[in-house]
Amino acid sequence: MPDQAPSPDIPADAPPASAPWVSTQHELETAARPTRTRLFRLRVPSGHVRVAGVTYFHAVENSPSDSRVEHLYRVQLSWLAEFDPRDGKTQHFAERTSTGRATNALQFRVLRMKAADGKPLCAARLGPKGQILAEPKGAGIMSLLRALLVEWVALEHPDASLLTGSLYQVDVPGEAEMALRDAFFSRSGFIVKPTSGGGGTFYARSIKELKTTWNTEKAQELTAPLLAEAVSAQMETPLLRQQIASLQEQLEAALKDKRATETMQRIWLVITVVAVVFGLIFGIQPRLG
Repeated sequence: MPDQAPSPDIPADAPPASAPWVSTQHELETAARPTRTRLFRLRVPSGHVRVAGVTYFHAVENSPSDSRVEHLYRVQLSWLAEFDPRDGKTQHFAERTSTGRATNALQFRVLRMKAADGKPLCAARLGPKGQILAEPKGAGIMSLLRALLVEWVALEHPDASLLTGSLYQVDVPGEAEMALRDAFFSRSGFIVKPTSGGGGTFYARSIKELKTTWNTEKAQELTAPLLAEAVSAQMETPLLRQQIASLQEQLEAALKDKRATETMQRIWLVITVVAVVFGLIFGIQPRLG
């Protein structure tokens, strides 16, 4: 799909919209190989909790005739499992992690080269071009991927400037979706210049202007210590459930005997603490009566 013409509001010194790439986006995506994977827990709009793996893909292509070197940096999210907070039941997914899917993926193509005066130049383009799609929506997926991607590329190419990108009406079906799209770019640190008909442009002066934070209320990384704690706690699950049942019986007995309010509060506090432990580790909220 060809780029749309930039808005007249775009400054004359805004970054260019194209670069002398060494290869095509498809060729780089095909050549990309995974380098690492990080695990995250996300709460989706349905209220369920999902565990996802974010895989980092990288590819590099050298020009056979000049100084140009092209990189692809891609982060791809794949669902692994889903928890139902109401009953703790899980559903396993069989999503394959690859560069063939446009959904839940974000990437930068980066070109390094030397100018005519010998000075190094570095430019980056955000993509996949015209295919920035999240499923399900409203889970903070693209915010998370943008943060991870920018952190990665800024570490490798801190001097990279960002090419002006195009917004496409075909990306979104209506005004509400277009507003969400534009807000995503704005919150990420881009300057957004929409045009009539749903198009427009987005750009930033430098990779350093983009944000490396995400909504931690929607997405939490499952680090090695948290995973170790979860495995350990999972082994104790039957015992913890027995403790909850025992505390429930004590509470019911206290209510029947009309014991002191302080005693009932202590029992309820213990039940609540145990429930919070389940919620933090497994994304499960035990039934407490």
